[in-house]
Amino acid sequence: MNTGSMGNAGPKLPRDVRVHVNVDEQCAAAARFVVGELASALARAPRASFALAGGSTPKRLFERLVKEHARALDWSRVHCFFGDERCVPFDSPDSNFRAANESLFEPLAIPRASIHPMPAEALDHDAAAREHERELRAFFGASEMFDVAMLGMGEDGHVASLFPGEPALAERERWVVHVETRAKPPPHRLTLTLPAFARSRTVFFLLGGESKRDALHRVLEPRDDADRALPAARVTARERIVWFVDRAAHP
Repeated sequence: MNTGSMGNAGPKLPRDVRVHVNVDEQCAAAARFVVGELASALARAPRASFALAGGSTPKRLFERLVKEHARALDWSRVHCFFGDERCVPFDSPDSNFRAANESLFEPLAIPRASIHPMPAEALDHDAAAREHERELRAFFGASEMFDVAMLGMGEDGHVASLFPGEPALAERERWVVHVETRAKPPPHRLTLTLPAFARSRTVFFLLGGESKRDALHRVLEPRDDADRALPAARVTARERIVWFVDRAAHP
């Protein structure tokens, strides 16, 4: 079900909230959306770019892409990036790269040259953030960044590894930063910043469950400055933001 335009999700962007009966329908719809966005990008240029999120719901989306859309486009032309990464080894169960590699990259035979993990294994996390930002700037140059970027949202309204009230949320210039947070383990993470997501053509949120309902209500219908300051409420994009949610999460 599409609730249509419901106010603003960032400056001058109409809000597009799509409510689905359950997570299966939600992920199926989101998979079709991703394929459509990437196909459109590949029609305009020789390559497309996709920023991935971590977590169990994105993994279900990846599985849908493999099962239902493996032949929908030339996946070798899709360059994959990450919105954030925990500073753990790539073979760790906490690694976003590991989850995506097992459920998306390997099944779709995406070339290693098209995969751009954050250097989460580096001992110097700040240097790793700067290194990854150099990679992004070399890849994208002065143009807009991702054709489509995926985000989840925590119960506290955080996105990627941008947590409420923490310094990374105030970053205005850098695209990638190291954060050390007490909000959620593991504490050391690399994350894209709000300015990086703002350069994306399209951003979509994928979230579900009753535990997200309060935060989603605060983002969609902010009551005060505290609600408007939530990380998820501050995300914007160049063209549009789309929310894929299930009924349990929708206020």
